[in-house]
Amino acid sequence: MVPILIPLLVLVVFVVIGYAVYRSSTGYQVAQRIERLQEIEVTTQSEELQRPFVERVILPLGEGVARLARRLVPVEPADQNHKKLVMAGLFPRVSANQFQGLCWLSAALGFLLMFLLIMSVNKTPARDVNLSDPLNLAYLLLGLFAGYKIPHFILGRRIRMRQEEILASLPYAIDLLSISVEAGMGFDSAVGYTMRRIKGPLAEEFSKTLNEIRLGKPRLEALEDLGNRTGVEELKIFITAVVHASRLGGSITNTLRVQADSIRTRHRQRVQELAMKAPVKMVFPLVLFIFPALFVVILGPALISIIRNL
Repeated sequence: MVPILIPLLVLVVFVVIGYAVYRSSTGYQVAQRIERLQEIEVTTQSEELQRPFVERVILPLGEGVARLARRLVPVEPADQNHKKLVMAGLFPRVSANQFQGLCWLSAALGFLLMFLLIMSVNKTPARDVNLSDPLNLAYLLLGLFAGYKIPHFILGRRIRMRQEEILASLPYAIDLLSISVEAGMGFDSAVGYTMRRIKGPLAEEFSKTLNEIRLGKPRLEALEDLGNRTGVEELKIFITAVVHASRLGGSITNTLRVQADSIRTRHRQRVQELAMKAPVKMVFPLVLFIFPALFVVILGPALISIIRNL
């Protein structure tokens, strides 16, 4: 039995030594590195396919179009688009070049749709459509202009909705911030606590501000950038008061208390203004939809009886 085990042990030892030599060889290390790279590439492709269609296809296409038309577009509109994208909370997912390219793509689509509409409405064959007609040219230019402005309209609507969400959560956030500072917390800690207690765009902006401060940006400068990013006037006034109190050595606690009362008062006045506008806005639905139905229900039986008697 022993003479049989000795060759087996020697064989096992040689196999282990050979495997160890192979593991330490350059070829094995290269093969392992290639396998890791392939796994990373497969993971990257799967993550890329999980992204929305707009981010995978539309935005790169728009960026390509904007790169082609970069010489024709001045710098100022690009800067304005960048500010609007920041205010809408879309940057850095959507850059100014990508948005400009989307505008050009939308303009081309509007031009094409208007051209197809002209050909479909015209009674003559498509080859006989007179594109030099001033009316047709006006329609084509209208489609081009409308297509170019549609992304701007959508972006402006998103900015207004985001600002309304910030205004709705601002009084509660400032009250919570003021109470936290009065309780003895530092301003940065109070901002972090407020950020964790609220939700929405204001919490995202507070998070960005805290990250900038942690990365070494001066606190006052980060607060000023917070007001510029949102574009909300009430938030700008609050930040200006806090910045002035910090630079002049005033009491942050008193400033926060006064600003909280002021923002709460302005919020109450805004709600009262909306309540006063509600009856005026209800006039048109009443006249167009509710009153005709009431007239039909009330006067309908009387009219039927009158018609029968006649």
